[in-house]
Amino acid sequence: MTERIRGLDDVKIILYSWGANNEHVLADNLTKLGFEVIFFQKECRHYTRDMELAMELIPFIHGKQVEAVVSFNYFPILSMICNTCQIPYYAWVYDCPHFTLYAKQIQLPCNHIGVFDREMVRNLENYGVGTAFHAPLAADAAYFGRMIGQASEAEKKRFLCDVSFVGSLYTDEHNYYDGLKNGGSDRCVDMDLLIRQQCFCYGEDYLRRALSEGRLDLAMIREKMADQGLMLGEDYFAEEEDILMAAVLEKKVTVEERRMLLTKLAQEGKASGTAGMKSGGSRYTFRLYTGSDTGGIPALENCSCGTVDYHTQMPLVFAGSRINLNISLRSIRSGIPLRVLDIMACGGFVLTNRQPEITEYFAEGVEVVTFDSLEDCVEKVRYYLAHEEERRRIAEAGRRKVQEKFSYEAGLARLFDDI
Repeated sequence: MTERIRGLDDVKIILYSWGANNEHVLADNLTKLGFEVIFFQKECRHYTRDMELAMELIPFIHGKQVEAVVSFNYFPILSMICNTCQIPYYAWVYDCPHFTLYAKQIQLPCNHIGVFDREMVRNLENYGVGTAFHAPLAADAAYFGRMIGQASEAEKKRFLCDVSFVGSLYTDEHNYYDGLKNGGSDRCVDMDLLIRQQCFCYGEDYLRRALSEGRLDLAMIREKMADQGLMLGEDYFAEEEDILMAAVLEKKVTVEERRMLLTKLAQEGKASGTAGMKSGGSRYTFRLYTGSDTGGIPALENCSCGTVDYHTQMPLVFAGSRINLNISLRSIRSGIPLRVLDIMACGGFVLTNRQPEITEYFAEGVEVVTFDSLEDCVEKVRYYLAHEEERRRIAEAGRRKVQEKFSYEAGLARLFDDI
């Protein structure tokens, strides 16, 4: 399949640049496959109706004799532009939820939309969408290796620790949940109880069950969703239940899971800046790299180290942490988050919540380690900090698997399957 997209030196392709961290990595890999890559950068001010963007991009496509447009994530306005210009549009989606997938333009025939989460594709198919397909994400191990190799020894040492987590706590983003909590209707289950029940439970979907059984007062919730501006509008076909689930309920479960687990590890590790396991004890260093406000979580405030640059610092965190945690967004129903692949590509050891596609593509205890409860995660942190050689073998096996099966070459072959 890969051979079909080699030797395309005369094929000009636009990479729509909107600030995704790995756009230049994508561009480099497209160039390696033979495409002539032309960047087009302009802020999208409206996903479905940005006529200013259209009026600038359409003549640019004709003037450069471009044969396709590609972007990370899906922009409906780009669909309209490509359909007008009669060229294909390739979108590689790594965000979830990604509500632009519910825009009506998704059915345009120019679309080739690779989505990393298989369950998201199935949900779109239930709406009759036939332009989206399953396309796992990719990581460039060679690129990350160069970034790590170029760093000074002092910089590498700065990021050494036992356990780390890189990601958002969503403490300072729109808190739709509190505004939607039910107001005492006899038809409502207590939402807080429902959230607590779902936390760290991966075998049962209590949220969707409550919806399907009519135990949430949807009439009241719809009214409050409208008040908070959560409705997508007439350009979209998603039902309110999909928005409620991903933007409110599943997000709240993620918030609580990350807060509880990270607090537990910070407290147990007694994060104090000392390095390594204490002899005869369970003390270890824990670091949190986030832009979220931790002021309301004292245990995390002391170990919060701010954000890290995706290209120059994040690889050092992943390579320098003995254990890298991944706690997936609950709206990712099955897919392998990019964070997991990035960690492995950097040679890091991954301890992640269980996801169907993670256990499908990676061997448990051989290339990755998963947990299915808070207690299981804590126990596995203790175990792998105490079993260094086993931890190193798993990290190296994970790196090899990503290099072999989740390279950009393999990922782009899936995305451009029809070229």
